[in-house]
Amino acid sequence: MPAKVFIVNYKSEADYTVFFVDYRSDEKNAEIIKGGKLVNYKSEADVKVFIVKYKSDAKICILRENFPR
Repeated sequence: MPAKVFIVNYKSEADYTVFFVDYRSDEKNAEIIKGGKLVNYKSEADVKVFIVKYKSDAKICILRENFPR
């Protein structure tokens, strides 16, 4: 079952940190949220993510096209 994903405002609230990459070969742990659905409320989410500015800070690296919508 695809994950329900919510984007939080603070890194401390997140289960995972996410960074957007440009190449499929750079993806890391993307299967955790790939194919998921973006939800409007934190209480509905299976996974809470925070988007970081640097790849070295990320647990999940994913292409923008694979990020849940």
